[in-house]
Amino acid sequence: MKTIQELSLKLKKEKSVAIFCHIRPDGDTLGSALALFHALNNLGIKAKVFCDDTVPSRFFFLKSASLVENTFSGEYSAMLAIDCADISRLGSFYDEFSKHKNTYSIDHHVSNTRYAKENLVIDNASNCENVLALIESLNVEITQEIANLLAMGIMTDTGNFMHKNVTPNTLSSASKLVEKGADLNTIYFHMFSKQSKARAKLFGLTMSKIRYFLDDRLAVASVFEKDIISSGAKPDETEGFIDFIMGIDTVEVGACILEIGKDKYKISFRSKGTNVNEVASTFGGGGHMLASGCQIQGEYEEVVDKIYLAVKRHIID
Repeated sequence: MKTIQELSLKLKKEKSVAIFCHIRPDGDTLGSALALFHALNNLGIKAKVFCDDTVPSRFFFLKSASLVENTFSGEYSAMLAIDCADISRLGSFYDEFSKHKNTYSIDHHVSNTRYAKENLVIDNASNCENVLALIESLNVEITQEIANLLAMGIMTDTGNFMHKNVTPNTLSSASKLVEKGADLNTIYFHMFSKQSKARAKLFGLTMSKIRYFLDDRLAVASVFEKDIISSGAKPDETEGFIDFIMGIDTVEVGACILEIGKDKYKISFRSKGTNVNEVASTFGGGGHMLASGCQIQGEYEEVVDKIYLAVKRHIID
């Protein structure tokens, strides 16, 4: 797949499409998937959105969030993965997707493995920018709900337009969505401002134990299961923790370690210049140059050592 136009022509010929979000869904994958769901339905193409994990409660300020299904059902002429750099990000839907003869991937991660039959990978700040261009090419009306969904994805993947990945296309896309009724103020409140007392407690527990390495150029924050339990928070309420780390003036690379099982950790990397996509790829992960992630198994201190050594090899002098 070379262009948005080629993809739109192919999709218009489909009778039904199963759309898959990635596990541990964020605003970009949900916004992309649900916006495309509405666009395809408006063209008379049957569509459903699936995710192997439950949609976090903070997204339900948009009514479309309730449309995401966790159990696969039905038969579809095509399957489409949204915002998934590799097929493992589909979780338990891996088998359904991999055995289908007609598959698509729409993504913005430079680490995308081109696992689908047709892959459209454009390195924009958010995948919602790609989906907006696709919906425009499909010549579908951008309703207020579609505008809010796409704006949510753009805002969350750019840190409310504060990350270095913001481009003129990002701002141009956002402008179009505002013209169509996107409510940036409401989206900001639910995505960046609103939080439970439990999250506030977990945030304090986590940030009080930040560890520094490489002359304070690397900062590591760790979210342990015991702290999640004691605070009463949910694992998905750690979204945004990494952004606080990156506000520390000496820090060039930040890592947030989330304990997700015995000797099993999910790592989120952010950077002000170092290519953390290469750091994450050391452990089988990936993403973007300045924002990436992976999973590492092992005893906690061993995991910290691995992160330290990998960042040390790549950090810009």
